[in-house]
Amino acid sequence: MDVPDDMGLIRALLYGVQFDKNLLDGVNRTLGLVVARNALGASPAEYLKAVRMALASNIELSKLLPLALDHSEAQVREYLIEIARRLEADGVV
Repeated sequence: MDVPDDMGLIRALLYGVQFDKNLLDGVNRTLGLVVARNALGASPAEYLKAVRMALASNIELSKLLPLALDHSEAQVREYLIEIARRLEADGVV
């Protein structure tokens, strides 16, 4: 799958929850271990921008980690919407 370079940040957000039965259960963990620690050298604002771009795209986000992620497109998008909502609630712009 040919995806833009900024999808690396989306992959980082998905990597730690790929085996979770319910992706939403991993939101706190992802925010603490990936976003707050500036994984991949990205700030919370850069993660939020990447999430917004991903959600606005027609890319099949559920296919970004094709060997492990076994969740529907709707589940992946719901998870990313919650990540964005939480970042926005924390004042990230």
